[in-house]
Amino acid sequence: MLKLKRTLAFILFLALAWGLVACDNKIPEEPSQTQSLPPSTQAATQATTQATNLNPLTGLPGLPAEALAQRPLMVVVENSPKARPQWGLCSPDIIMECIVEGGISRMLWLYADSSSIPKIGPVRSARHDFVEMAEGLDAIFIHWGWSEPAKQAIKERKVDHINGLDGKYFYRDNSRKTAMEHRGYTDGQSISRALADKNLQRPIKSQYANLFAFAGQAYTPGDGEARGVHFEFSQSYKYEFKYKADDKLYYNHLNNKPVTQDGGQQMAVSNVLVLYCPTKVIDSQGRVDMDLSGGEGVFLSHGAYENIRWEKGNNPSDTLRLFDSAGAGLKLNPGKSYMAFVPVAQKGKTRVLGE
Repeated sequence: MLKLKRTLAFILFLALAWGLVACDNKIPEEPSQTQSLPPSTQAATQATTQATNLNPLTGLPGLPAEALAQRPLMVVVENSPKARPQWGLCSPDIIMECIVEGGISRMLWLYADSSSIPKIGPVRSARHDFVEMAEGLDAIFIHWGWSEPAKQAIKERKVDHINGLDGKYFYRDNSRKTAMEHRGYTDGQSISRALADKNLQRPIKSQYANLFAFAGQAYTPGDGEARGVHFEFSQSYKYEFKYKADDKLYYNHLNNKPVTQDGGQQMAVSNVLVLYCPTKVIDSQGRVDMDLSGGEGVFLSHGAYENIRWEKGNNPSDTLRLFDSAGAGLKLNPGKSYMAFVPVAQKGKTRVLGE
């Protein structure tokens, strides 16, 4: 009898021990294909994925997957003296700058990814030429207010847009002691919320998907050395971009002063394009119409320059095209770009530094 009790106790002990082992050693879940790879292979796979996620506005890798093949975003930003230094000036993939009334300029900031957008502004009102710029890139247009011609263009052509007058996605920074119109801003989180709330379609149309071509290897423009360039929108807006060979970037200066964002960082880009277009005043308020059909220009990158041509066509939805001195499609160097749409009447004031 004693022997039987000892045998039963031993069997019970084994059962309990097995149960404890089973609890502490659960069958692992099936590993994913990436997790089952060696660490070195995992890293290589992730690097390959990032390398293929090229930003269509900069040619640089690392664009988030959710931003691939999506429409770009275009934001109207003020550039009057009271608006400086702008919030987020160094953040856009591409900056376009255009003349408006009174000889001042206004900027259009382009982004491929809304999640990359920090606090930006001051956001200002639309002009009809800006609306056409957005249409030619299939961009979602972001602004705070509008001129009457811009309002008509947006409504008649059903342009997808986000307007600060809606009041939900834009804010005022009252720490700036200036007029209210110089204090308006937004950010990527608010823009993303607006896109969702307004159910704006994001996938880009195929004809707009690859408007900018980028060189696979560093491209040096062929017309001569370019340590910088001087050009003028007007008497009050005189620019110089100066080249630094150590980082191969052109640094922006306005009226002989560095152009910086809020916080002090100077704006610098890999590609500078000065594009000339005819302009004319169209109303009593001095508003300007730019002929965006096309013209001549100058391209600077990698310490050199090249005379180029550009065209957009006569329809608002026509795409922006850039051509090198031989007439082939222009290839930019990967990185941020700046495009100045300068009145053709100011062309004679452009000087390439280091010819």
